[in-house]
Amino acid sequence: MPYLSVVIPAYNEEKRLPQTLQSIHDYLQASEKSFEIIVVDDGSLDHTVDVVQEFGKHHDGVRLLSYAPNQGKGYAVRTGMLAGNGDFLLLDDADGSSPIAELSLLEAAIASGADIAIGSRNMPESEQKVKTHVHRKYMGNAFNVIVQSLLLPGIRDTQCGFKLFKHEVAHDLFSVAKQAGFAFDVEILFIARLRKYKISEIAINWTNVPGSKVNVFFDSAKMFLQVVGIRLAAWTGRYNR
Repeated sequence: MPYLSVVIPAYNEEKRLPQTLQSIHDYLQASEKSFEIIVVDDGSLDHTVDVVQEFGKHHDGVRLLSYAPNQGKGYAVRTGMLAGNGDFLLLDDADGSSPIAELSLLEAAIASGADIAIGSRNMPESEQKVKTHVHRKYMGNAFNVIVQSLLLPGIRDTQCGFKLFKHEVAHDLFSVAKQAGFAFDVEILFIARLRKYKISEIAINWTNVPGSKVNVFFDSAKMFLQVVGIRLAAWTGRYNR
């Protein structure tokens, strides 16, 4: 078992993925800790698979999981997490918006007793730098108000794609999760709360990278409905042990 499994969901990421893979691989190789990088191709229609295969020819520890048709980011993350062998599993977005060096902050939180450490762009009085578009910031804040009201009070940023899990915790949570869309983060953290896992929210540096697959208006509406669905699923006992 490697020390770390990095799970990267990817849909039509042939342009942004190579730089992300290179930065992650360089950082982890320099750390001298054993690792695997799992790229989950979520039914891409471009050359994402070719990019990963070519990178894997020249770099050790790269695994490709691929299927078709496209199923959604939540499905891709769940697939990668359940396939991960590491003592710890890191969710990292394909665009590289969260610098891999921020991993040390999440590791420190786990070492201090957390079961899950999540990167956050909304921590108060933080010295970390977050660069994004104004409309995305306001839509994200509005979504977070809804999430805190219905499901996760106290968590300021559920949607940052940079989360570190202990192995047994990840497999417990993702084995019962159902959300295939962008609200999967909310579902995972909600189940974690139900099961009394300790979640630490850590301020990290983050930069918006052009090319996001999220439609701020259309996908936000779908995510709201998914959040309501999570609340209903909890009432029916879906997430009970």
